Amino acid sequence: MTTYAPGIKEFVDRCNAAMPPDFYTYALQEQRRLYQNLTIEFPYELPDDVSWYQQNLEYDGNSLAFRLYEPHHLESDGLVIYIRGGGFVVGSLDTHHTVTAEIASKAAVKVMAVDFRLAPEHPFPSALEDCYNAVVYAKENASTLGIDPNNIVIAGDSSGGNMAVVIAMMCRDRNGPKLSGQALISPVLDFTRWRNGGDDAPLLTGGEMEFYTACYAPKASTVSHPYVSPLVSGRFDNLPMAYIMSAEKDSLAIDAKQYAKLLREHEVDVELVIEPGLVHSAIRARALSEGVQDAWDRYCLKIRAMLARKEA
Repeated sequence: MTTYAPGIKEFVDRCNAAMPPDFYTYALQEQRRLYQNLTIEFPYELPDDVSWYQQNLEYDGNSLAFRLYEPHHLESDGLVIYIRGGGFVVGSLDTHHTVTAEIASKAAVKVMAVDFRLAPEHPFPSALEDCYNAVVYAKENASTLGIDPNNIVIAGDSSGGNMAVVIAMMCRDRNGPKLSGQALISPVLDFTRWRNGGDDAPLLTGGEMEFYTACYAPKASTVSHPYVSPLVSGRFDNLPMAYIMSAEKDSLAIDAKQYAKLLREHEVDVELVIEPGLVHSAIRARALSEGVQDAWDRYCLKIRAMLARKEA
């Protein structure tokens, strides 16, 4: 019998009722509608101390919407660029609207969220290039955004955590913006183990992961690419410090542990926390579970500390 932290069984049951475990077999439009409706099932208010606006950035003929969140009290002139999860297939700026706003409030820093292109209509590397170019845009437009171009933390959950890790590698490989840190929540970093399905976990089945893998990296030769599955063929030297929040009941905890191990072996400052009794996507349960709320608060404070360390 699975032992959950208090509040998590209710969260899992409500998620499965709102978005059945086999949702990935539905038509894409229905998948995206169900995922969007999780914001109704688990509603959160925008923090009173955060303002935001939305506009577009342009690169290579692409136009991407982004939102910039600003707390009324800033403790850093840095920037967090948060990349949402959703398997590269579902999700929008709205599905993570309060998540990004809460980071701005709790970390007392501006936060950018980017509306990247979705798979399978736009497979690898479309979303990745969108998010990397958002980092470049932030650095090049730092004065307009009112941020320090040399104090940017990249952050993300699940598939967004994948892109956050890879963007840190791309910044190194392309001599791009120098990042102050990477703040990750349950990143998926090895898609080779999901190519033909895999083990089920609460709120993340092997079939779902197989579907996402096929959507994002439809060519078998692409799945092991270092920018898709960095644990398989990536380089781990000269990366920014990392804070990794994972969950005990999450099948992606394996990825978090391996990534932390490889970073340490390459003398990168890393802190890994496997939150007891939590599941994948648990940040939606922060109003239901004190364990999630505590983990979330610590995550946001670690981001604040990363930015302060850069400024010290």
